[in-house]
Amino acid sequence: MANFYIKRISLTGRQVETASVLFEKGLNIIYGPSNTGKSYIAECIDYMFGSDAKTFRIGSETGYDCVTMLVIYNGDEIHLERYFEDNNIYVDSHNSDIKSGKYTRNKGKANIGDMWLRLMGIDDPPKILANENFHRWALTLRTILHTFLIDEDDIIQTGSIFYKRAGYSKTAILSSLLYFMTNDSLEHYDAREAKSIKDAKRNAIIEYINSSLSNLANRKNDLREQTVPKIEETQGKINSIMDEIYSTEGNLSAAVERSEKLSHEIYEINSKLAESTMLHNRYQALRSQYISDIRRLTFIVDGEIHRESHAETTRCPFCDGTLGKEEVESCAEAAGSELRRIQAHLNDLRDAEENIIMEINELNETSNSLKIERTNVEKVIDSKLKPKIHTLRQTLSDYRNSIEVHQETSVIGRFENDMITDLKNYEGEDENEVKYKPRDHFNDQMIGHFNEILDKILDNCSFENYSSSYFSKDTFDVVVNGKAKAKFGKGYRAFLNSVLALTLMEYLATYGVYKPGLLVIDSPILSLKEKTSEKASDSMKKSLFRYMLNNQQNGQTIIIENEIPKLDYTHANLIHFTKDPNIGRYGLLHGITE
Repeated sequence: MANFYIKRISLTGRQVETASVLFEKGLNIIYGPSNTGKSYIAECIDYMFGSDAKTFRIGSETGYDCVTMLVIYNGDEIHLERYFEDNNIYVDSHNSDIKSGKYTRNKGKANIGDMWLRLMGIDDPPKILANENFHRWALTLRTILHTFLIDEDDIIQTGSIFYKRAGYSKTAILSSLLYFMTNDSLEHYDAREAKSIKDAKRNAIIEYINSSLSNLANRKNDLREQTVPKIEETQGKINSIMDEIYSTEGNLSAAVERSEKLSHEIYEINSKLAESTMLHNRYQALRSQYISDIRRLTFIVDGEIHRESHAETTRCPFCDGTLGKEEVESCAEAAGSELRRIQAHLNDLRDAEENIIMEINELNETSNSLKIERTNVEKVIDSKLKPKIHTLRQTLSDYRNSIEVHQETSVIGRFENDMITDLKNYEGEDENEVKYKPRDHFNDQMIGHFNEILDKILDNCSFENYSSSYFSKDTFDVVVNGKAKAKFGKGYRAFLNSVLALTLMEYLATYGVYKPGLLVIDSPILSLKEKTSEKASDSMKKSLFRYMLNNQQNGQTIIIENEIPKLDYTHANLIHFTKDPNIGRYGLLHGITE
């Protein structure tokens, strides 16, 4: 891990309130709506790293005219100050390794870029190979700065973030990266190989190409032996089968939908049937109660009729109360009246029972009819539609295989033409021509370590449908699931470029000789700027921020974003611009809105 970190950035002016932002060693996140000055922070950092004053966007009309920065280096404070439209940076150092005084962004002994390189451990910047013709120039911070200070325009770039889109030689950039990783400026690199070694290599390649051509010829002969229809006929049959598959699948979908509808209707009828059955059971229970009451009342009336042959009734048979003479005489009449009322209820109940039985029978009949229809629909699905689709798909697979044979034959033909062209180039190669190719010096061990870190981060960051990844030495960029980054949309490119920057930071922290220990990314997840289907998923964004939260040991990271995922940011330094004059901090510059 580097021995320095940015502690504070401030903007000052004579009649304005100083605008400061405080940072911590690990993860710092600046977030909030657009047009609040978040990107100015990255621009201020770049300004103090020596960017051209003409490109600095904060104008003096804001009332601010100076940027200051506090850096902590090995526990000591280093203060930097630079006025707007000034190429000089004034340094007040409390560390003996860094001299105080005036530094400039131009080449010279007191170059601000060299001071930053010294903070990263490079005391005497070497001369690196800057182009394929072995020309050298001194290592500068600006050559490599874009790999760890990534603005919102570069984060979505199609090409590798290791390459600056304009203004810098790719060769010089890769040579600078190689030096940070290995401390090797290739000072003693022998640009001329012995003729015998070159001849041996060329002959080996020619032999390999000829062997490959022989293998391709054998494969083409094997393909010719396969009986396949002409490509024009095959494509026509495939189109016909596809139409039939679509039609059959439509019928299948309609049949499945009908089956589901029948099941729903059966369920509703069964519910009504259950209610009717329960009501019928209640009617039967009520009828039993009525019959019981009739028997009891009949018994009372019969008893009254034969009362004269028995002792006089002095107590009520219902309540056991004492009866007067008139009450005794009216007992039979009351019982008879109650008997007639219950008989009338019983007759009404009998009519209701007949109606509910009729309804139950109708529901049973309808349910059985629907079940039969559903059974027939399911038989059609299982015995006709599904087997037909399976057969059509198998036939389609056979025809597609024939197309693959034609395509492979065509590809083999192109390979043969390319190999023959390469063969001619090698046979006619100028033996005296040698070019410097920095990619050749990134050995398998370095690429292996890089791939391990890349795979770990992509896996932890829940990259959608992630299976594999590798770092391509050809493009110096990431390839995910066999798909080059350039083929992804803006949102995914921003995500992958962020992952690649984190990978480089961790590689240098773990295996590199020199460690910048700083990473600034503006809009890694394009939270508000990317509205199309090409944007990274919410789970990917959340996982990326969770990874940064859990891996702060590699140096200081400053993230600038509009919105951030909902996570526990207890162990991060959050700086929130609200764009609301009544809540929190409106933006970077005090008194400046929109």
